[in-house]
Order: sequence, then C-alpha cells, then structure tokens
Amino acid sequence: MDRKSNRIRVGNQDKEDRISSLPDSVLCHILSFLPTKYAVATSILSSRWNLVWSSLPSLCFDDRLCLEYKRTNRLTNDASTRFENFVNRVLVVSQQLNIDKFSLNCFKIRYPACLKLWVSAAIMRNVREIELNLKHQNRVELPESIYTCKTLEVLKLDSDFTIKIPPSGTCFPSLKIFRVVMYYPDNDLTERLFSMCPVLEDLSIEGFLDDDDLAINFNISSSTLKRLEVTLTKDGTRSYNEHKVIIRAPNLEQLYIGDFVFVSYMVHELHSLSKAFIDVFYMGEGEILADRVLQLLKDITKAQFLSLLTGTISF
Repeated sequence: MDRKSNRIRVGNQDKEDRISSLPDSVLCHILSFLPTKYAVATSILSSRWNLVWSSLPSLCFDDRLCLEYKRTNRLTNDASTRFENFVNRVLVVSQQLNIDKFSLNCFKIRYPACLKLWVSAAIMRNVREIELNLKHQNRVELPESIYTCKTLEVLKLDSDFTIKIPPSGTCFPSLKIFRVVMYYPDNDLTERLFSMCPVLEDLSIEGFLDDDDLAINFNISSSTLKRLEVTLTKDGTRSYNEHKVIIRAPNLEQLYIGDFVFVSYMVHELHSLSKAFIDVFYMGEGEILADRVLQLLKDITKAQFLSLLTGTISF
C-alpha cells in the first residue's frame, strides 16, 4: 500500500483504502475495541499502521491470547517469557502519556518484580483504572505508588495481593470503585483499609476466612459510600464464629450481603438505603444463628426494597 495515495491492490485493480485515510485519532479509537495483542498486530499491515496502536488509551493484556498451554513446564515457561516480553515491549513503545485503563489477566507471572514494574509504569501515565487478575500466583505486593496515585478511580484486585496501608492515614485518594478479593486477611487491614478511602462510592469485598484464625472485623465506615457488596466464605466446620462486619455509611443506597460464614453484623446510620439483598446460608442450627439474622434484618428495616434468599429465611 502506498501511504501517500492510500490505495491498495485488490486483484488487478487499485482501490482506495478509506480506513487508512482516517486520522490517527479515529484509527486509535477503532483499535481500542480490540484486545491489545490484536491492536499491536496491526503494525504489520503497512507503514501507515506501524505506530497507530502506540496511542491506545487502554492497555489490556490477557495471556490466554498469547500463550499456548503445553504439557511440559519448559514450554509453559517459554510461553510465559514471550508474554512478559510482549508486555514490556508495549509499555516501552506506547506513546500515550495518559492511560485510561491498565488490565492484566494472566495465569502466572514468574517474576513478581515484573508486576510492580508494569503497574508503576501505568501509574506514571496517570492511569484511571487498574484491573489485576492473576489466577495461579503466590501472594505478591503491590507497588507503594498505587496507594497514593491521585488519578486512580477504579481498582479491581482479583488475586491474593499483599496490601500495605500507608502510614499517612489516607489511602487511594481518588478511588471511587474498589473490587477486592481477600484471602485470610488480618485485622490490621480489614479494620482500617475501607475507612481510609476518602471518596469511595462503590465497594465490593469477597473474603475467604478461616475458622481457625483469630476473629476478623471488617470495618466499613464511609460518608461517601453508595453501593456495598460483601461476600464471605470460609474454611472450617465450626457452627458459628466471632467474625464481625461493621457498616456505618449514611449515604449508602444499595447493600448486598452474601454470607456463607455467618458472621455477626453491626449496622449503623443507613439513612439512605433503598435496596438490600440478603443471602445468608449456613449448614448449621442454633439460636445464635437465628439471632444474628434477625439483628441484621432489624437494622435495615428502612430499605424500600428488601430481597431475602431462601437460605436467609430458613433459620
């Protein structure tokens, strides 16, 4: 294809390439609907397309598109290396100074330092949304810069990450949407983290607890929170435990509780609650369990819409 004439050869005829004639901004917008791998692959079409992808506002990496899972570890490691090299190359070549979204969905990262490097690179480019999903990864630390990032508004952590609360007293200063999976967390984290986000509006917690551990308290105190989803499951066979969920959110509008642990709830100041969905299911019997359900329901009686799943009303 001739870049100046923007014509392509189809059979024995020359035809106008209308797509390549579009401005870079329009082409980049089109590529933004493709997975990053395929957007980068357009660079081989012609010199016209060589670096169009480098201005993508979102970088979404999924190793299912890059890896071929083989039967031997050697081949799997080779494929992982190719994926890591691909992510490194894209971050180096990308010319976008401001990134809307950085997404990483992968089987496993062999070198945790790579994750810190990639997330830090996104933060340096004023990223607005970060999504991290590592399926078979040992617990890794997030880079310290993520906690103070002033542009980050959406954070989704679907893996076992080590979250370290900064000593400043404020965490995620601009974060509005927070989705987090927590495996056997400690009280120092669950009692402080969710109350340290000053503008949080939408919070989703999926917690995995252990009856053999000390009691865990989830303290969710926020004057800005509008939507809250708490889903708790556990390891262990005890009929009840001392885990607690404390909710103090005067502007909360929607509440979902999926409880398969059967914790106790302390709910305060839900003056704005309009919808509540309660799903409590536990294979146990006893007066303590029934009392906890009744106490929770009594505290949310001002909700305009209340949905109770069958497990909740079976006690």
